[in-house]
Amino acid sequence: MTVRLVVLLLSVVAISCGDDAPRTPTAPTPPVPDPRVLSITCPQVAVAGTTGTATAVTYPTPTTVGGLAPVTVTCSPFSGASFPLGTTSVACQAVDARNTAAACTFTVLVSKIPTLTRTRFLAFGDSTTGGEVTFPSGTGLWGESAQSGRLLLMPSASYPTQLLDLLTNRYVSQVGSIQVTTSSQSGEPASVGVQRFPSVMASVRPEVVLLLEGYNDLNLYGSSGISIGISALNSMASEARNRGARVFLASLTPSRPGGRNSINPALLVEFNSRLRTLASGEGSVFVDLYNALLPGLTNYIGADGLHPTEVGYRRMAEEFFVAIRATLEVP
Repeated sequence: MTVRLVVLLLSVVAISCGDDAPRTPTAPTPPVPDPRVLSITCPQVAVAGTTGTATAVTYPTPTTVGGLAPVTVTCSPFSGASFPLGTTSVACQAVDARNTAAACTFTVLVSKIPTLTRTRFLAFGDSTTGGEVTFPSGTGLWGESAQSGRLLLMPSASYPTQLLDLLTNRYVSQVGSIQVTTSSQSGEPASVGVQRFPSVMASVRPEVVLLLEGYNDLNLYGSSGISIGISALNSMASEARNRGARVFLASLTPSRPGGRNSINPALLVEFNSRLRTLASGEGSVFVDLYNALLPGLTNYIGADGLHPTEVGYRRMAEEFFVAIRATLEVP
């Protein structure tokens, strides 16, 4: 009796001490597709752009699996058809030799490629149009030990150059026809610029004129320079309009206090107010550079108190760009 009990207990212990490690369940074997079952998969959403109201869109043929050959796939609208602006649903169907059918759908999105009604620009003005910056520049390009207040012409930093970059990046279908010509004279008051303006217009024959001038009228004549500069800009705007050009009149940028070329802010504010009134009466587009640069004055205007920094010119280009989009972009 005792021997049998010992043997029974040993058997129970042996069973309980067996391999009790956790076992990973075996993943089920994926079902093998039935080659007799026909299925169809449509392409992803197709996107296209157009400069008109519709465009031809070519899209990939949907793929099929299974079915009895031959399998015929048809879609409506068909690949290569003309699609209107907006989203269009495309329905596709596959039919095999047994007349078994499978279907899928996808969408084609046609968006408007932005274009301009006018592409030949003339930027006319003084050194702030040419791209003069204070030496050293706001980025410290020439080092901190350089003599402060010296001016250097940097056409690559000018607002017309940066504006051209903005225009060609947006209006990609018109890259070959977009031109921004710069005509600038350092130290030129508007009362002198008005004398060379007609010949520049005749030479360039622009469709759009960007006018920014008047700083030197204020520096030379003080408060009297307001009327002198406004009168000259009025003559230039009229000349451009009579030649069929669209005119953008830009306000003078703010002045940074303490620089050797700083201008009394009161003169700038009055000049810009008169210029806004002129633009409204002339039918020109007013570009408010003053208020665009004023919040970041020390970053946008150089140490001489007058000329913008590279980032200041970029901000100016952005303001012109916004005005051009709002006025000349095809709706």
